[in-house]
Amino acid sequence: MKRLFSSFRYKAALAAVMLSVSACTDKFDEMNTNPNAPATATADLFLPHGIQSAVDTYWGGSLGMDIGNLIPQYWARIQYTDIDQYSISSSVYSDTWQTFHIEALADYQRIYKIGAEIKNPNYQAVAIIMRSWVYSLLTDIYGDIPYSKSLQGLEGELQPAYDTQKDVYAGLIKDLKTANDMIDATDKTKAIAGDILFANDVTKWKKFANSLSLRLLNRMLGKTDAAIDVKAEINRILSDPAKYPVIGSVSENIQLNYIDATNNNNPINQNRKTRDDHRVSATLVNKLAALKDARLAVYADKPADGGDYKGVPNGLSNADANTLGLSKTSKVGAFFVSATAPGVIMSYAELLFIKAEMAYKGITAAGDVATNYTNAITASHSQYKLTVGADYLAANVLKSGADGYKQIMEQKWIAMYGQGVEAWTEFRRTGIPELKPAVINVNGGVIPTRLPYPGSEESLNYTNFSAALKAQGGVNDMKLKLWFAK
Repeated sequence: MKRLFSSFRYKAALAAVMLSVSACTDKFDEMNTNPNAPATATADLFLPHGIQSAVDTYWGGSLGMDIGNLIPQYWARIQYTDIDQYSISSSVYSDTWQTFHIEALADYQRIYKIGAEIKNPNYQAVAIIMRSWVYSLLTDIYGDIPYSKSLQGLEGELQPAYDTQKDVYAGLIKDLKTANDMIDATDKTKAIAGDILFANDVTKWKKFANSLSLRLLNRMLGKTDAAIDVKAEINRILSDPAKYPVIGSVSENIQLNYIDATNNNNPINQNRKTRDDHRVSATLVNKLAALKDARLAVYADKPADGGDYKGVPNGLSNADANTLGLSKTSKVGAFFVSATAPGVIMSYAELLFIKAEMAYKGITAAGDVATNYTNAITASHSQYKLTVGADYLAANVLKSGADGYKQIMEQKWIAMYGQGVEAWTEFRRTGIPELKPAVINVNGGVIPTRLPYPGSEESLNYTNFSAALKAQGGVNDMKLKLWFAK
């Protein structure tokens, strides 16, 4: 059956929440009742919109395409190149903040409350997991954020205080553990509906919770001022896979599988129906060509005029970009611009690279460094139905020491193509790969370290906004280093 998760059911749910009818005649209620509209709002009505709005923002739009994929130099602009020069309009960081808060987080709050009212902890757990993922994106994009006091507008908390990033991370780990422990996959009366991410399989939500925890814990590993015992939390998950399962194969990649239907297609596909502003970055093309990496044929298309793959340097002037030619440069690969291209939140390859890094840093429960590294490369190829050649693995065999760590992070960067926001975070955290700033840039030669808080925070939550900036030691710009990068 075709799955449509357009705004119809979501709007119906909102209408049901707001609806209030006063009868003027004895039969008025009967006459004016729509038999096709829900009488009450249920969690399954909010869940599709809550999932899709967040993934759409993360994967497509200005955040996914221009911040995520331009800054880590997966893509480059061939037209309207200002944003590739780090000239980022306020609408980009304002829309990202507002969409995540007003669309996604508000939905999760509704789902959580409904789950509590109907005594279904599985809905509550799903809401916590999605909420945790979105909060992790917000703190990785902006820095300190309202977290513990956020989403309490109905309780009168209209100017929430900001939490430090280290406290947000610690809180997310606690929340994700709570969500894992709440899930009951055996009680059929606790089944969920409306889940367009995992088709209502709550065991997969457990895997999401614990895999996301490992991503966050990996960023905290080695931070002497972490607010929790990071190694203990890592060992809790890795040492008890029955209680804390994680994704274990490419088939379990955490991704929204878009469909070829209006309002349900991949947002990049929707963009390409009217726009043609992006090409693959020369940084990526040159790296993969040098490695003779088979993924290049998936990540990029050959120029329309023929010839070999040709990337575009990041941050060219409009004139210089135009000179390169739309038909003489490599478009983003057809796989990624198709209507049904999945919006990947977290892949098995990423998890294996996380375990490789943890093992490199001495976490025994993470397994063997080289094995995780090799398996991660293999999984990344398998994600695109490619078989990695023995010659490729031999040419990229893991080295020892710092050289090996650099290989892990470079291969992780290659594997996370499309997951630009995560790749940007990993670059800011490790400095790998050694990216050079855009050819022309307006950020003082600094690759952006964050997005500025939106003007709405300064005007509506000034006291807490100002305190957060002061605590982070800088101004509201794109040079301020976040906690995980210090």
